[in-house]
Amino acid sequence: MQRKLIALVGIVSPLFLVGCAVAVLLSSTICWFLLGPEQQSQIIRIIPVAPLATMPVTLPEVEEEVVATSPTPVEQVAPPVSPITAGPANIVEEVLGFALPAGSVNSVTQEGVATRVVIPKIGVDAPVVLSPIKDQTWQVDHLGQAVGHLEGTAPPGSNSNIVLAGHVTLAQDVYGPFAGLGQLTTGDMVTVYYGDQSFNYMIDGLQTVDRTAVEVTYPSETGQITLITCNNWSSEEGRYIERLIVKGHLVKQ
Repeated sequence: MQRKLIALVGIVSPLFLVGCAVAVLLSSTICWFLLGPEQQSQIIRIIPVAPLATMPVTLPEVEEEVVATSPTPVEQVAPPVSPITAGPANIVEEVLGFALPAGSVNSVTQEGVATRVVIPKIGVDAPVVLSPIKDQTWQVDHLGQAVGHLEGTAPPGSNSNIVLAGHVTLAQDVYGPFAGLGQLTTGDMVTVYYGDQSFNYMIDGLQTVDRTAVEVTYPSETGQITLITCNNWSSEEGRYIERLIVKGHLVKQ
């Protein structure tokens, strides 16, 4: 009996394998006829497609809204403005420095302030502005290339002493309107304007005085002019220690 079963298995097994092969072949043939060659090729192409085993190494760029913030403002501190005291070619002049005795000079209003001065000999043609009194001295630091009519001195053309002051130097290689004052000599002319009116003065002479010699600004009994600028730079003191004074008289018209 056992031998018969073994013999039967030996016969059936090959037949089973042949049957399976025939079934596969038959199935393929049926699919070929039902789907056609194009559909069959598409199925073959789709079969290898599978989920990705790894993610891309870069992600899509995502724009993030950036909120602009203003930087904290930095306070800019301007350096203090102070006179340059390196030397005579590097100087913004200080106040003239005359101590002003109470009641020593005439009173002059803004209406009596000269408007222009012309000195042909040294090429001066400059505007004139008021140099006001502050803390018992005249302020000239605002003049620049203008000439200052010292407050309290006479109006132009009057029978008293009009006093005009100007810078000799302003900054490095920049000279003031009275830089050439020392070149004037006796007989040179100065014309002072008051609006449309003009008054001529003839130079009588020059002198140097100490920076505290306020008497040169005192009133006079006749028409006179006094021109003032700084003189004699002192490196030790860091300032001009003298004043150059030019005196003249009014020429009657």
